[in-house]
Amino acid sequence: MKQNETLTNHISLILNGLLLQGLTTAVIAPGSRSTPFALALAQLAREQKIQLFVDVDERSAAFFALGIAKKTNKPVLIVCTSGTAAANFYPAVCEAAISHVPLLVLTTDRPPELTKIAAPQALDQDHFFGNQVKDFFELPLPETNQSSQDYTNYVVQKSFQVAQSNPAGPVHLNQPLRKPLMPELPIKFDQDQQKYALLPSTPALPTNLITELHASLQKKRGIILAGPNQRTTSNTAMLEWAKKSGWPILADPLSQLRGPSRPNVITCYDSLLKTKSDKLTDLTPEVIIRTGQTFVAASLALFLKESHATIYSLDEGNKLNDYTKTATFSLDISPEAFFNQLPPVSVHGEWLHKWSTLEKAYTSINKIDPTSTLNELDVVRVISATKNKERNLFISNSMPIRDVDSVFQPSTFLRVFCNRGANGIDGVVSTALGISTKSTDNLLLIGDLAFFHDMNGLMMAKKYHLKIKIIVINNNGGGIFSFLPQAGSPGFEDVFGTPLDIDIEQVASLYHAQYSLVTTVTDLKEHLSTPAHTLEIIEVKTNRKDNVALRQELVDRFARQIAKEL
Repeated sequence: MKQNETLTNHISLILNGLLLQGLTTAVIAPGSRSTPFALALAQLAREQKIQLFVDVDERSAAFFALGIAKKTNKPVLIVCTSGTAAANFYPAVCEAAISHVPLLVLTTDRPPELTKIAAPQALDQDHFFGNQVKDFFELPLPETNQSSQDYTNYVVQKSFQVAQSNPAGPVHLNQPLRKPLMPELPIKFDQDQQKYALLPSTPALPTNLITELHASLQKKRGIILAGPNQRTTSNTAMLEWAKKSGWPILADPLSQLRGPSRPNVITCYDSLLKTKSDKLTDLTPEVIIRTGQTFVAASLALFLKESHATIYSLDEGNKLNDYTKTATFSLDISPEAFFNQLPPVSVHGEWLHKWSTLEKAYTSINKIDPTSTLNELDVVRVISATKNKERNLFISNSMPIRDVDSVFQPSTFLRVFCNRGANGIDGVVSTALGISTKSTDNLLLIGDLAFFHDMNGLMMAKKYHLKIKIIVINNNGGGIFSFLPQAGSPGFEDVFGTPLDIDIEQVASLYHAQYSLVTTVTDLKEHLSTPAHTLEIIEVKTNRKDNVALRQELVDRFARQIAKEL
């Protein structure tokens, strides 16, 4: 068999195996060594068997794929050439690992005889991503040997299953290839190869443990801390259990729980804890049930550390990830299975009423001041007031996600996303654009530094005519550092404030985006009243020096309202 025929069969075997497992989307960063995969994926796209995106920047490409996987909860294939290309995948791989997003990372490589001898564009790609991936597989060179082909088929399908099994995450496949790299076209993808099936299992708690747990929770002052969660199926069971049991749910903005007509859902907790009100003693829980990933509010971490409550952490996958180190018990079970299995408990007096009263008090002061200049908190409040039910809201890290945590009380249910695994500001634009490929109403809230950090990601919006509105909060620098102890230090502006004087309108022009400078609440409401029809960039200019006082004033107002009403 000719070498290129062997190569063609090998590439077909790999991609057909992924198709058998359900692969629907791939992202390529172009390069020479990945030639056979690029040509094969392009053919599959023409045949409408997959959706294919091409991004010339590997870092952007990986985050773009991350966004698609976040939205669909299905593995997305990302492909690159050898050398430093794989290194540019690293930030997105780290984010996927911590936030449990399924990615299939396929790096092509020089053959063994060209490694570790200073051959051009050759790195040691063995276990390149270390423990940031769930698993690593070195695929064999293309061979006619049946045993090798069976192994390749099995490993490729296994990698897909590992990526999507709970807890989901990235899997690395490294494929060394020798020249020539041209496959025989068109490639036949109708190989008769075995499909391997993974039947999911749902862990359940032993009956005696459920009985014991149910008895211990009776008439206790309990709360549920609901952290970030993209699998919204668990929320129905949690809400029903909390309603019948009279327990408040302190809902992180990424929990997908915040919305109208949910009396058990509490959003005021961050501002409440910051008031240090003496009324907090009346809200001391005896039991806490934690769900989801790490919550945004640092105040909750301190709250847990100072609590004497019994804390149950619903830790599906038994990863024991609790940076507060406060969980009394960790249970290897999903929230959906847990709340479906555990019967409701008896209500403890006025417990929920106390929390609901505080939530209403906070809502009464968490309002837009129509007489004030448009500020960063009001931007979030305007977003909260929109009625777009199918909207995806992506929040950048740094100050935007903290502001959303503080004042986001949506009038309808929005799907909220953020890269809260590694919490970086890199790749925010690209991730949001990835999400936008699978939906029609998309909004990104981002600061000027994070926007600059991933500005080249906008090319994907231009290239694929993606529809998204991007609100850029331009306070000319790193606003979050003004809240930290170094804020008053000599040289603060040079090493922390870092003003860049970015001309956002020129950036919009470069990527053929619609641009608007918005200065009033009314104008912003108008801009957000409809879905995007193209790439739209909305700039809101604010002042970093005003932000600390603005947020402290909100806490002070809440403290006064608590003293007045309770």
